[in-house]
Amino acid sequence: MKEKKILALVLVLIFAGCAFCAEPDPDLAKEVEIGRKAVEQIEKEWPVTSDPASVAKLEMIAARLEPFMSRRINWEIRLVKTEVLNAFCLPGGFIFFTTGIVDALKTDSELAAVMAHEMIHADRKHSLRMAAESNKVTLGALAVMLLSGGSAAPVVLAQIAQLAITNAYTMELEAEADRLGLDALIQSGYSPTGMITLFEHFMAEEYRQPIVEYGIYMNHPDTPKRLDSAVKTLHERKIPIERKYSLGLLRTELKEGNNIQLLVDGQVVATGNRTPEVRSALSEMRGVLDKYLQLELAPYELHVENGALYIGNHFTAGKVKGITPPEKIRENLMKAINLGRAKHPTSKFFK
Repeated sequence: MKEKKILALVLVLIFAGCAFCAEPDPDLAKEVEIGRKAVEQIEKEWPVTSDPASVAKLEMIAARLEPFMSRRINWEIRLVKTEVLNAFCLPGGFIFFTTGIVDALKTDSELAAVMAHEMIHADRKHSLRMAAESNKVTLGALAVMLLSGGSAAPVVLAQIAQLAITNAYTMELEAEADRLGLDALIQSGYSPTGMITLFEHFMAEEYRQPIVEYGIYMNHPDTPKRLDSAVKTLHERKIPIERKYSLGLLRTELKEGNNIQLLVDGQVVATGNRTPEVRSALSEMRGVLDKYLQLELAPYELHVENGALYIGNHFTAGKVKGITPPEKIRENLMKAINLGRAKHPTSKFFK
């Protein structure tokens, strides 16, 4: 009986693994060939740049998201040196990021939000589907047209490249990329709030320079609606919106010199004498702050009761000899929260 159970388990694992070792997709091979032709055109105008560290980071993010795509595509990452904030994906899995967007986004979660969105476009054949519809042909006929070398091929190929670069997809396809991209973020373990703060970043840029065309997201006047949709999805799934993780803010550290200091984003929030008791108390406080101190906290959620500081109902700091009193710690923490909010002014923290 035991042997039968083991055999059944082995068979389950074998068949589960087969999902990742399916027969080659002939359509995908054609998409890769089409994508390579488009890459050749794009790189004449936008030459790639050599930045091994940035490319390695993007490749790592793509590899982590890849298992949550519906097709097994060999993704290729290219980095283009320009201040334009953009990213796009061509048929067959050729993903372009600009140095502008890589520099603008500070955490892997936000980069992963961009990556997941663009991967979905290729995974679901969005650019090819739009090109086929525009030219009133089937996907199969479109592939023949593009790969035959006929007179129409360069025109249609340029159309696909332009569509990808400007992210000029229909709102239906953008909504699908948002929805499935958010699913991939959640499944891969990246902070899904990265998609929230990403939309907020681009909204801020749009408000600051409304006449500039940035490519990704920026050509869609319904960005606030897409943000609302992502927020609604997280609320429905009971996933908390915690912006500090996708923004890289409210980071804590302990420093020891003449005394022991607890810092949040480089600002001292509590100090104490160099004693084992103080060190233990500040270390425990740091653990609570790492978990519960959020940019979205309302002032009343950070409160002092009976001489002790709480975040919500979580004990944070008490009166310990030689340590900053709880009332002052609360004041310092509120300053740290407000400084963090000032770095990301478009977010609606109490939504």
